Amino acid sequence: MPSWAIHLKVGKEINKKLKANNDEFMFGSLVPDTDSDWKLSRFKAHYYGNLKFLKCPCENMIDIDEFLKDYKEKLNNPLIIGYYCHILTDNFYNEYIYYNKWIKNENNDVIGIKKIDGTIIDVSDDYTKTLKYKHKDLELYGKRIFNCEKLYIPKDISKINNSICLLTNNFINLGDVKKRIDYLNDGFVEFNRINDFEMERKYELFTKEELDKLLNDCINYIIKELKKVGIINE
Repeated sequence: MPSWAIHLKVGKEINKKLKANNDEFMFGSLVPDTDSDWKLSRFKAHYYGNLKFLKCPCENMIDIDEFLKDYKEKLNNPLIIGYYCHILTDNFYNEYIYYNKWIKNENNDVIGIKKIDGTIIDVSDDYTKTLKYKHKDLELYGKRIFNCEKLYIPKDISKINNSICLLTNNFINLGDVKKRIDYLNDGFVEFNRINDFEMERKYELFTKEELDKLLNDCINYIIKELKKVGIINE
C-alpha cells in the first residue's frame, strides 16, 4: 500500500539492525508487489483473507498469523524477512489510514475522506475513489524520500534467485525477478525523479510531519515484531 520508495526506506532503517544481505532483503521488501495480477497472485501474496479491520469492516486486514504459519521455519532468510517487513508495513499504514482518514456512517460504511484543510471528499457513491486518494500522498512522499537520500536498489539477481524457491504459492519465477530488477534500476529510478510540478505539489490528506511520524512509528513497530519472533535479538 505505501509506495515502493517508502518500503525501501523502511527496509533501509530495519537493515541497520539486521545487517542482512541487501539484495535479498530489499527485494523481499518489495516481493509481494512483483506480480501485476492483484486479484489473484498479489492478493494471496499479501495474505489478505477474511479478517476485517474492527473500525473499518469494509476493508480486509493482512493475516499476519497465517503468514507466520507458512514461513516460521524460513525466517532466517533475508528475502523472507524482507517479505515479512513488507506486509507488516502495509497493514500498519492501512490501519492508520482507515481509522484516521476515512469518514464512516453509523453502519461503518465509508462515505468520505478527511483532507488536511478539514473538507471532506464524498465517496459515498463510489468507494473505489478511496484507492486514488490512499496512494496519492504516499507516492509523493516516497518520491521526496527517494530524491533526498540514498536508498539501496537490489541488483544481484543470483542472490535473489537462490531464495525465491522459499516462497509459497510460486507467485513469482526467475523471469519475474529479472523483469523487476531491470525495472527497479531503470524505469523505477526515472519514475521517482521529482519534476517541477511535483516540487510544488501539496499533500492533501497528511501533513509532512504526520507522514514523518507515521514512517518512524512503522519502523519501530516492525522492530518490535521482529524481536517477538527472534529475528532481532537485543
